[in-house]
Amino acid sequence: MKFRMVDNIVAYDPGCSIRGTKVVSFEEYQLKSAFAGPPTLPESLIMEALFQLGSWLITLTSDFAQRGQVVRFQRVEFLRALTPGCSMLMEIRVRRYRENAVLFEGEARADQQTIVRGRSCLAVPVDLSPYCDPADLRVLFSEIYRPPKDARG
Repeated sequence: MKFRMVDNIVAYDPGCSIRGTKVVSFEEYQLKSAFAGPPTLPESLIMEALFQLGSWLITLTSDFAQRGQVVRFQRVEFLRALTPGCSMLMEIRVRRYRENAVLFEGEARADQQTIVRGRSCLAVPVDLSPYCDPADLRVLFSEIYRPPKDARG
């Protein structure tokens, strides 16, 4: 089973940054309810969405030859819960991009409020082909890449 946690990529600058969205559906089976409170998307899945977006940046930067494999992250702050119906805008910024490692930081916001902020996430670029077919991933990218209309012409 694959979890696709990035619904749309709205902008990217190879080797520098990427922005994408994740919409929390009312039907997502992974929603949790803490102590009879409202259902929320678990923090681990919010992090997974950010990690997947960072991996997309490595994939796009390498022209679909590599993907990112997270090896560590230094600091993560969860500031707010993400509830059904919310659209989370995520942004990943590269602090350092080298052939053998990429250092990221990222943030996700919903309703103009920060949900999570992370610093010093280290990902190692690895060969993409053992994990998925690059041609299939190109098709998926063509389906989820949705830059603003004024950027597309």
